[in-house]
Amino acid sequence: MARFALVLHAHLPYVRSHGLWPFGEETLYEAMAETYLPLLRALERLWQEGVEARFTLGITPILAEQLGDAKVKAGFQAYAKDRLERAQSDYLRYQGTELEKSARHQVAFWELTLDHFHHLGGDTLQAFRRAQDRGQVELITSNATHGYSPLLGYDEALWAQVKTGVAVYRRHFAKDPMGFWLPEMAYRPRGYWKPPVEGAREGLRAGVDELLMRAGIRYTFVDAHLVQGGEALSPYGEASLAQVESAEATYYVHELESGLRVLVRNQETTLQVWSADHGYPGEGLYREFHRKDPVSGLHHWRVTHRKADLAAKAPYDPEAAFAKAKEHAEHFVGLVARLAQGRPEGVILSPYDAELFGHWWYEGVAWLEEVLRRLSRLPGVKAVTAREAVQGKAVRARLPEGSWGRGGDHRVWLNEKTLDYWRKVYRAERALMEEARRGNLSHRHLRQAMRELLLLEASDWPFLIDTGQAEAYARERYEGHAEAFFRILRGVSEEELKALEERDNPFPEADPRLYLEGALPHSAHEPGGIG
Repeated sequence: MARFALVLHAHLPYVRSHGLWPFGEETLYEAMAETYLPLLRALERLWQEGVEARFTLGITPILAEQLGDAKVKAGFQAYAKDRLERAQSDYLRYQGTELEKSARHQVAFWELTLDHFHHLGGDTLQAFRRAQDRGQVELITSNATHGYSPLLGYDEALWAQVKTGVAVYRRHFAKDPMGFWLPEMAYRPRGYWKPPVEGAREGLRAGVDELLMRAGIRYTFVDAHLVQGGEALSPYGEASLAQVESAEATYYVHELESGLRVLVRNQETTLQVWSADHGYPGEGLYREFHRKDPVSGLHHWRVTHRKADLAAKAPYDPEAAFAKAKEHAEHFVGLVARLAQGRPEGVILSPYDAELFGHWWYEGVAWLEEVLRRLSRLPGVKAVTAREAVQGKAVRARLPEGSWGRGGDHRVWLNEKTLDYWRKVYRAERALMEEARRGNLSHRHLRQAMRELLLLEASDWPFLIDTGQAEAYARERYEGHAEAFFRILRGVSEEELKALEERDNPFPEADPRLYLEGALPHSAHEPGGIG
């Protein structure tokens, strides 16, 4: 039976105590209200219905730290109350007009959001843990702050990202993670490495996969082009990468020389959701993300036409939009059924950014719920977690370096506009390794310096610089973390250190000794299966 593995990647950078709007804490509150809480409600409904359709959810460590933070919880409560008041005001303004349906829907949504958050005691992480414990969802981890693995300057720095991510997962979910989301699906194999700018050392580097295996991780995900351009080796089992067309290779489980297993993103299902021209979110009935009410800031219009000016957007009709989401779910499940034909042992991997659903595409969580419901009744296909998907035989393969970014390489994160960023990253990584060896600073100072370094390494900053979405904010953030890092190393007062600890407080288990553990030996592979 073919296996369908849905993987959602939930991630936001560290925004706690770094402004509210337009790129600060409110971005987190929006995702909590529109993606994470609706997803929990969908899981609860499916559980009550007895629908057995599993999927995988990656919650990045830095997102988990924020969701569990008392300041964030209080901030969200105030945010949701404010939005409810705005919705109620809109309903009074728009009664008897073509926007009344949308205004009424907004009131109901924010009432439900506040009630649900109160019912959970504000603890969304434990709600996801309960869903994992009852077998609905598999939770996986990632680099601590979504650091861009192939370009970090030292194996020690990547090791600290990975090990901290594993430790955060263990603290929040009371078990060890088996799966790992590679930030930006970016991978680099073992080999000779030359840094793109000065500051890091040149030479033989361990593969990203080797470090993951050493940390106890057993599987991850890559984009299709890495497998289609990869080199085939002797296979495990009957299938051989050399015996199939390159597109067919994406339906196989792959195993690297290190033992790490890899699932490959399916292009057809990706296109159906992500494509600007063909993807479901461009449907004219769905709610328009970009047009906001001039008074309340809430959304009361629909896409209408993807290329229509914002002023030409038509009023939003929630009932029609959610009916269309069910139609699109039926279409998607039909696509999965077609792809499964003739591939009884194939894996269809569909990974997406979680925040697409509910936040960017308001009806997206309802679509996901209906997809899972329909898949449970679909013969010949079984919805599984990623851990279930990688069981059994695999094709042995080598993978080239690359990512899921534009061009398939590193150009989104490494270009003329981001060179200064990488210089600061490499300088800070080297400095922390040296300070950890010297032992002159207290553990408390080193731990806070490590936090600042991890936050500096977040892939979000070069991404935002490249896209131009929030270039000034991104530069302010990475320069601020770099400045705080070096200030700590030069020596800060008790008051200054306390202020930094209060502002940048993730990772209580941050361990500077990770920067002393060094790179892997050339032949180091850690045994262990995934059963």
